Amino acid sequence: MPRTRIGNIELYYEVHGSGEPVVLIHGLSMDSSTWFNQVPVLSQNYQVVVFDNRGVGQTDAPNEDYSTEMMADDAVALLKFLNVDNAHILGFSMGGMMGASHFLR
Repeated sequence: MPRTRIGNIELYYEVHGSGEPVVLIHGLSMDSSTWFNQVPVLSQNYQVVVFDNRGVGQTDAPNEDYSTEMMADDAVALLKFLNVDNAHILGFSMGGMMGASHFLR
C-alpha cells in the first residue's frame, strides 16, 4: 500500500472511492484499520482517506516526542500531497483532537 515521505517519516495511507474527500483519523495507539467497517460504506459516495499516525501501524516511529499538533501537521501535509484542498474530517479520541488542532490554528 502507498506511503509518502512527510518530513522525517514515511507515512502510510490509503485512498478509497471518489467524490468529496473524507479524512478518517484514528485514536491513540490505533491504526487506520480501525475504520475497516466504515471505509467500504463511505467510499460508495466519498473519496475516503485513512492513514496511520506516526508511531503506529505501517508509518515510521521516529525516536522523538510526538504531539497532536505534529500529527495534525502530518495529516495536512498528506492532504497537500494528495492535492486535497478541502475535506470533511472525522476523528475520534486523539483523532478528534488532531482535527480540532488543525482548525483552531
